[in-house]
Amino acid sequence: MKTRSILSVLIILSFLFINLTGTVSAAPFIDIHGNPHRDAIEAMTRLGILEGVGDNRFAPDMELNRAAAAKVAAFLMGYTEDDAIAAADWNPMFTDVYPGMGAHEWAIGWINLMATDEIIIGMPGGDYRPGDPLQMVQWAAILTRILGHETDGMAWPADYDTTAANLGLTGGLEYLSAAIMNRAEMARMTSTAIFDVERADGDKIIDVVDFEEIEYEPVEDVVYADVDLEVSLDRQLLPAGGGQTATLTARALRADGSPAVHTLITFFAGIESPDHLTERSNQLSTKEVLTDATGRAQVTYTTLPTDDDEMITLKANVPTPTDWIDRGVLLMASDTAAMIGGRLLNPFTGDPLRGSMISFATVDGSRYVQHDDATDAEGRFDVVVLPGTYHMALSLDLPTTPHHDADYEGSHSVLRADGSGHIRIELPVQAGERKTVNAERGILRGSVSSVGSHPDLYITRQGSATDTVAARLNPDGSFMIALPDGTYDVGTHTGATLRSAVTISAGSVTDVGNIR
Repeated sequence: MKTRSILSVLIILSFLFINLTGTVSAAPFIDIHGNPHRDAIEAMTRLGILEGVGDNRFAPDMELNRAAAAKVAAFLMGYTEDDAIAAADWNPMFTDVYPGMGAHEWAIGWINLMATDEIIIGMPGGDYRPGDPLQMVQWAAILTRILGHETDGMAWPADYDTTAANLGLTGGLEYLSAAIMNRAEMARMTSTAIFDVERADGDKIIDVVDFEEIEYEPVEDVVYADVDLEVSLDRQLLPAGGGQTATLTARALRADGSPAVHTLITFFAGIESPDHLTERSNQLSTKEVLTDATGRAQVTYTTLPTDDDEMITLKANVPTPTDWIDRGVLLMASDTAAMIGGRLLNPFTGDPLRGSMISFATVDGSRYVQHDDATDAEGRFDVVVLPGTYHMALSLDLPTTPHHDADYEGSHSVLRADGSGHIRIELPVQAGERKTVNAERGILRGSVSSVGSHPDLYITRQGSATDTVAARLNPDGSFMIALPDGTYDVGTHTGATLRSAVTISAGSVTDVGNIR
């Protein structure tokens, strides 16, 4: 064994273990901003011990395996890549560690070295199990041996837990003996072992191993005054049963369309009911991420069995100098839910309506679901809902000057003078269905001479006697209603036809003038 510069271990905790030489700088990480072990991660990076997984990400919550532990331990003991190459030719020391073993063959030499020094011990039955996740107590025991504080007769795992606590190795950690160690926790415990804990001979690892520092400049967050936020899911509907993963992407853009780089995105997950919020943020891969060079920040959500058939709210927030911008999407894990898609346009102009809310209320009032910011830049939507018969409401938040100066109501639309309103669709939904809804509308308007005692007009699509909507007359006799493409007859409650063959086109206004 010999002391050496640990320059070649830049990627020991990455997805792959690759020998790197000549590296003099390390990219800053965008996914450790709010991590409690950020300082340890950055310290290990500066020592050349840890590197990210690509795209300026460290992946702090990624689990570690026993193959990775062998290489880290060997470097802390002062072994070199040449030592590991030579040790790979030794006779197999475990039944599952041998040339041709598969994905973890790169670790044979490191495992042999650590087994020979009795730093890492195999599992019952003679296996090493290099792909098994690493428990906290296992890494605590490895560091205890490297530091020279293991004594004869120590009981597993209690004495190792106690020794690790007494040495201070568990400081700053939510230490649970059998819990799986992640990359950030590995950084914390290893940093403590290197800098703070004396070996049995009185020295510290940092004093006897000649680490060659890597240039590393942490990235700090930026707050933009002109930022906006888009959010999307790679999948809105997942199979039931738990353990399913969806990726939530938030993209922060400035007013000119350029990315808002290195601004902080905070993520939240929860299940909302009328009188209770069940937070699920611990199911997110991380809760804070700085945006990358394209303005993106991503997290994953992993479902629990108790999530089944619940609407899971996923939100992203970005700060401004005076407030926060909040955007959300809904996710469901279900084997019976349906997907409802379509396109929403400004019924007056045909322009796509972006960021509109879509809600579903069952006709019996037993269920209500609200999808905020459901439509994209083209006005398209794709939302998830459980089976049932619904009143589907698509909100209208018209971005231009209102096309009317009064409020108008009908059985299937509301148009307010301030440009708001909604379109309502009666919608039966079957289990597992994928349904496309025609939400594109045009405008029919006009007036009658006298409102009378029945202030409703009845507008029937030609060729379908049951496809009828009502338009409420205002006190001055005017009416306005949003209708799908088609040809309609306009009549009274008595069945009298006032105007026939009126053609409606989506995104345009048909004015029939005074019809009585």
